[in-house]
Amino acid sequence: MDIRRIVRGLFQRKMVVLLVAIVLLFVVLFNSGMFGGKDTRVRITCVGDSLTYGSGVLKTREIDSYPSQLQTKLGTGYLVSNYGLRNATASASGDLPYVESEQYKESLKSNPDIVILMLGTNDTKTFNWNQEDYREGLLNLVKSYQNLDSKPVVYLMRSPYCFPIDNNIQAEYSVQNDIVNGELGDIISSVAEETGVNLIDLNAVTVGKEKLYTDGIHFTAAGYDLISDTVYDFIKKAVKEENKK
Repeated sequence: MDIRRIVRGLFQRKMVVLLVAIVLLFVVLFNSGMFGGKDTRVRITCVGDSLTYGSGVLKTREIDSYPSQLQTKLGTGYLVSNYGLRNATASASGDLPYVESEQYKESLKSNPDIVILMLGTNDTKTFNWNQEDYREGLLNLVKSYQNLDSKPVVYLMRSPYCFPIDNNIQAEYSVQNDIVNGELGDIISSVAEETGVNLIDLNAVTVGKEKLYTDGIHFTAAGYDLISDTVYDFIKKAVKEENKK
């Protein structure tokens, strides 16, 4: 066995990996304007509750939440920011209104090109649910992003399918799964139509996918991978259509 050849081979492979890492770092810094140029990255602001924050994969959310996975798939030309707030509601009368949070304030300052908004599951909790308040809150949120100076493209996502667990009629955390899977979707669709924003139906994408959940509401890493794939496809399709113009 030629030890020197083995050592030399390992050293060369490490050098290749190091070189690739340096090149990727340079690309990221260049795109972000660190060398005095303009930040050319497409800025994507992800707004939502625990499904955006990454509950279900809390220990690895910086890698496995859907915004983090979306960042990896889109690459260095994009900057994906996670403004998810666990337990947040779209309704101003809910127990944790998103509009009163620091995450909301920061999301408005993020100068987004694209906003991906998903709120509603927490609104369906038995002590929160008020369909009129929910619709008004969601409508106001969409408009607040549409009115930003950056004029972002807004994607409104219908909440994923919600499963009751352990043969219960109701889902965990007092979430009413029948409303999530029914009436909630109708309201989200009507708000999307009224405001002219793009609708992504995650409910249809996740129906029958119970194995991708940790508790009938939140996802495993594979579940968030499915969500990020869905969002990725919508964004890339929009880019292709824009390039054809």
